[in-house]
Amino acid sequence: MIYRLCLGLVLMFAHPAFAQQAQAVLTVVGTGQVSAVPDMATISVGVEVEAPNAELALKQNAARMHEIIDTLKALEIAPRDIQTSQFSLYPQWSNRSSSSTKPPKITGFVATNVVFVRVRALDRLGETLDALTTSGANRIQGVDFGLTEPGPFLDQARLNAVAEAKRKAALYADAAGVTLGAILSIDEGHAQTQPAYRAEARLLADSAPIAEGELDLTAEVTIRFAID
Repeated sequence: MIYRLCLGLVLMFAHPAFAQQAQAVLTVVGTGQVSAVPDMATISVGVEVEAPNAELALKQNAARMHEIIDTLKALEIAPRDIQTSQFSLYPQWSNRSSSSTKPPKITGFVATNVVFVRVRALDRLGETLDALTTSGANRIQGVDFGLTEPGPFLDQARLNAVAEAKRKAALYADAAGVTLGAILSIDEGHAQTQPAYRAEARLLADSAPIAEGELDLTAEVTIRFAID
Protein backbone atom coordinates (compact mmCIF):
# COMPACT_ATOMS: atom_id res chain seq x y z
CA MET A 1 0.00 0.00 0.00
CA ILE A 2 2.81 2.42 0.88
CA TYR A 3 4.66 1.52 -2.34
CA ARG A 4 1.58 2.24 -4.48
CA LEU A 5 1.00 5.61 -2.78
CA CYS A 6 4.60 6.74 -3.34
CA LEU A 7 4.48 5.61 -6.96
CA GLY A 8 1.28 7.62 -7.49
CA LEU A 9 2.90 10.75 -6.11
CA VAL A 10 5.94 10.34 -8.30
CA LEU A 11 3.79 9.92 -11.38
CA MET A 12 1.64 12.94 -10.46
CA PHE A 13 4.58 15.32 -10.04
CA ALA A 14 6.15 14.01 -13.19
CA HIS A 15 3.05 15.12 -15.17
CA PRO A 16 3.83 17.92 -17.67
CA ALA A 17 1.28 20.24 -16.01
CA PHE A 18 3.45 20.41 -12.90
CA ALA A 19 6.67 20.66 -14.82
CA GLN A 20 5.69 23.89 -16.57
CA GLN A 21 7.39 27.04 -15.41
CA ALA A 22 5.39 30.04 -14.22
CA GLN A 23 4.32 32.42 -16.98
CA ALA A 24 6.50 35.52 -17.28
CA VAL A 25 4.32 38.64 -17.00
CA LEU A 26 4.75 42.35 -17.76
CA THR A 27 2.40 44.63 -15.81
CA VAL A 28 1.86 48.17 -17.10
CA VAL A 29 -0.33 51.06 -15.88
CA GLY A 30 -1.78 53.39 -18.50
CA THR A 31 -3.44 56.76 -17.91
CA GLY A 32 -5.69 58.49 -20.42
CA GLN A 33 -6.95 62.07 -20.35
CA VAL A 34 -9.55 64.09 -22.22
CA SER A 35 -10.33 67.80 -21.84
CA ALA A 36 -13.85 69.14 -22.21
CA VAL A 37 -15.62 72.47 -21.85
CA PRO A 38 -18.27 72.25 -19.08
CA ASP A 39 -21.89 72.68 -20.05
CA MET A 40 -23.46 73.03 -16.58
CA ALA A 41 -22.71 74.39 -13.12
CA THR A 42 -23.86 73.59 -9.59
CA ILE A 43 -24.04 76.45 -7.12
CA SER A 44 -24.53 76.24 -3.37
CA VAL A 45 -26.70 79.16 -2.28
CA GLY A 46 -28.83 79.97 0.72
CA VAL A 47 -29.94 82.28 3.50
CA GLU A 48 -28.68 82.79 7.03
CA VAL A 49 -30.88 84.81 9.38
CA GLU A 50 -30.39 85.82 13.02
CA ALA A 51 -33.39 86.75 15.18
CA PRO A 52 -34.17 87.16 18.90
CA ASN A 53 -36.03 83.82 19.06
CA ALA A 54 -36.18 80.56 17.14
CA GLU A 55 -39.69 81.07 15.75
CA LEU A 56 -38.84 84.45 14.25
CA ALA A 57 -35.54 83.19 12.82
CA LEU A 58 -37.31 80.31 11.08
CA LYS A 59 -40.09 82.57 9.82
CA GLN A 60 -37.74 85.18 8.35
CA ASN A 61 -35.53 82.50 6.83
CA ALA A 62 -38.51 80.74 5.24
CA ALA A 63 -39.79 84.02 3.75
CA ARG A 64 -36.46 84.77 2.10
CA MET A 65 -36.01 81.20 0.90
CA HIS A 66 -39.45 81.37 -0.76
CA GLU A 67 -38.25 84.46 -2.63
CA ILE A 68 -35.15 82.60 -3.75
CA ILE A 69 -37.17 79.60 -4.96
CA ASP A 70 -39.54 81.93 -6.83
CA THR A 71 -36.53 83.63 -8.42
CA LEU A 72 -35.17 80.26 -9.56
CA LYS A 73 -38.53 79.35 -11.05
CA ALA A 74 -38.61 82.69 -12.89
CA LEU A 75 -35.15 81.82 -14.28
CA GLU A 76 -36.64 78.54 -15.55
CA ILE A 77 -34.62 76.35 -13.18
CA ALA A 78 -36.49 73.03 -13.00
CA PRO A 79 -37.57 71.72 -9.56
CA ARG A 80 -35.43 68.59 -10.09
CA ASP A 81 -32.39 70.89 -10.24
CA ILE A 82 -33.00 72.34 -6.76
CA GLN A 83 -32.11 70.28 -3.69
CA THR A 84 -31.74 71.21 -0.02
CA SER A 85 -28.20 70.54 1.16
CA GLN A 86 -28.16 72.12 4.62
CA PHE A 87 -30.73 73.24 7.19
CA SER A 88 -29.82 74.26 10.71
CA LEU A 89 -31.10 76.23 13.70
CA TYR A 90 -28.79 76.98 16.59
CA PRO A 91 -28.69 79.47 19.50
CA GLN A 92 -26.38 82.42 19.95
CA TRP A 93 -24.88 82.66 23.44
CA SER A 94 -23.33 85.36 25.60
CA ASN A 95 -21.11 84.95 28.67
CA ARG A 96 -19.63 81.68 27.42
CA SER A 97 -15.99 82.62 27.93
CA SER A 98 -14.08 80.86 30.69
CA SER A 99 -13.34 84.19 32.37
CA SER A 100 -17.00 85.20 32.69
CA THR A 101 -18.60 84.89 36.11
CA LYS A 102 -22.13 85.11 34.72
CA PRO A 103 -24.07 82.06 33.52
CA PRO A 104 -24.40 81.54 29.73
CA LYS A 105 -27.41 83.21 28.19
CA ILE A 106 -29.13 82.73 24.82
CA THR A 107 -29.26 86.04 22.98
CA GLY A 108 -30.83 84.84 19.74
CA PHE A 109 -31.08 82.10 17.13
CA VAL A 110 -29.52 81.61 13.71
CA ALA A 111 -31.45 79.77 11.00
CA THR A 112 -29.59 78.59 7.90
CA ASN A 113 -31.04 77.03 4.75
CA VAL A 114 -28.80 76.15 1.78
CA VAL A 115 -29.73 74.50 -1.52
CA PHE A 116 -27.80 73.05 -4.44
CA VAL A 117 -28.90 74.57 -7.73
CA ARG A 118 -27.96 73.02 -11.06
CA VAL A 119 -27.68 75.64 -13.81
CA ARG A 120 -27.83 73.96 -17.21
CA ALA A 121 -27.65 77.18 -19.24
CA LEU A 122 -24.13 78.41 -18.50
CA ASP A 123 -24.67 81.60 -20.47
CA ARG A 124 -27.13 82.62 -17.73
CA LEU A 125 -24.97 81.72 -14.73
CA GLY A 126 -23.90 85.29 -13.93
CA GLU A 127 -27.50 86.48 -14.30
CA THR A 128 -28.62 83.70 -11.96
CA LEU A 129 -26.09 84.63 -9.27
CA ASP A 130 -27.04 88.30 -9.46
CA ALA A 131 -30.74 87.50 -9.22
CA LEU A 132 -30.21 85.25 -6.21
CA THR A 133 -28.32 87.89 -4.24
CA THR A 134 -30.93 90.49 -5.15
CA SER A 135 -33.71 88.22 -3.90
CA GLY A 136 -32.10 87.77 -0.47
CA ALA A 137 -29.42 85.11 -0.70
CA ASN A 138 -26.53 85.97 1.62
CA ARG A 139 -24.62 82.70 1.36
CA ILE A 140 -23.09 81.59 -1.95
CA GLN A 141 -20.68 78.86 -0.90
CA GLY A 142 -19.30 77.70 -4.22
CA VAL A 143 -19.67 77.14 -7.95
CA ASP A 144 -18.71 73.75 -9.41
CA PHE A 145 -18.63 73.16 -13.16
CA GLY A 146 -19.52 69.85 -14.72
CA LEU A 147 -20.81 67.94 -17.71
CA THR A 148 -24.38 66.86 -18.32
CA GLU A 149 -23.19 63.68 -20.06
CA PRO A 150 -19.63 62.83 -18.96
CA GLY A 151 -19.89 59.21 -20.18
CA PRO A 152 -18.60 59.68 -23.75
CA PHE A 153 -15.63 61.74 -22.51
CA LEU A 154 -14.74 59.15 -19.86
CA ASP A 155 -15.00 56.39 -22.47
CA GLN A 156 -12.52 58.24 -24.67
CA ALA A 157 -10.21 58.64 -21.66
CA ARG A 158 -10.44 54.88 -21.08
CA LEU A 159 -9.52 54.20 -24.71
CA ASN A 160 -6.56 56.54 -24.35
CA ALA A 161 -5.50 54.76 -21.16
CA VAL A 162 -5.49 51.36 -22.88
CA ALA A 163 -3.55 52.76 -25.86
CA GLU A 164 -1.00 54.29 -23.49
CA ALA A 165 -0.60 51.01 -21.58
CA LYS A 166 -0.03 49.09 -24.84
CA ARG A 167 2.49 51.68 -26.04
CA LYS A 168 4.45 51.47 -22.79
CA ALA A 169 4.33 47.66 -22.81
CA ALA A 170 5.75 47.52 -26.35
CA LEU A 171 8.48 49.97 -25.33
CA TYR A 172 9.48 47.96 -22.27
CA ALA A 173 9.38 44.66 -24.10
CA ASP A 174 11.61 45.99 -26.88
CA ALA A 175 14.05 47.49 -24.39
CA ALA A 176 14.21 44.24 -22.41
CA GLY A 177 14.58 42.08 -25.50
CA VAL A 178 11.46 40.01 -24.86
CA THR A 179 8.42 39.25 -27.00
CA LEU A 180 5.10 40.75 -25.97
CA GLY A 181 2.35 38.15 -25.82
CA ALA A 182 -1.38 38.06 -25.14
CA ILE A 183 -3.17 40.27 -22.64
CA LEU A 184 -3.83 38.25 -19.48
CA SER A 185 -5.98 40.78 -17.59
CA ILE A 186 -7.21 44.36 -17.62
CA ASP A 187 -8.11 46.14 -14.36
CA GLU A 188 -9.74 49.55 -14.37
CA GLY A 189 -8.52 52.11 -11.87
CA HIS A 190 -10.15 55.29 -10.66
CA ALA A 191 -11.77 57.58 -13.22
CA GLN A 192 -12.24 61.22 -12.26
CA THR A 193 -13.17 64.70 -13.44
CA GLN A 194 -11.34 67.76 -12.18
CA PRO A 195 -11.00 71.43 -13.14
CA ALA A 196 -8.22 72.40 -15.50
CA TYR A 197 -7.09 75.97 -14.93
CA ARG A 198 -5.95 77.34 -18.27
CA ALA A 199 -5.02 80.82 -19.44
CA GLU A 200 -7.56 80.64 -22.25
CA ALA A 201 -10.51 80.11 -19.91
CA ARG A 202 -13.19 82.51 -21.08
CA LEU A 203 -15.37 84.69 -18.88
CA LEU A 204 -19.08 84.08 -19.05
CA ALA A 205 -20.75 87.10 -20.58
CA ASP A 206 -22.94 87.98 -17.61
CA SER A 207 -23.08 90.48 -14.77
CA ALA A 208 -20.95 88.34 -12.44
CA PRO A 209 -17.55 87.46 -13.98
CA ILE A 210 -17.27 83.65 -13.81
CA ALA A 211 -14.47 81.78 -15.62
CA GLU A 212 -15.65 78.35 -16.70
CA GLY A 213 -12.32 77.04 -17.99
CA GLU A 214 -12.09 73.36 -18.91
CA LEU A 215 -12.44 70.01 -17.18
CA ASP A 216 -9.90 67.19 -17.34
CA LEU A 217 -11.37 63.69 -17.33
CA THR A 218 -8.89 60.93 -16.58
CA ALA A 219 -9.02 57.13 -16.53
CA GLU A 220 -6.48 54.52 -15.47
CA VAL A 221 -6.00 50.87 -16.41
CA THR A 222 -3.57 48.15 -15.32
CA ILE A 223 -2.85 45.56 -18.01
CA ARG A 224 -0.92 42.32 -17.56
CA PHE A 225 0.83 40.98 -20.68
CA ALA A 226 2.39 37.58 -21.19
CA ILE A 227 6.03 37.82 -22.32
CA ASP A 228 8.45 35.27 -23.79
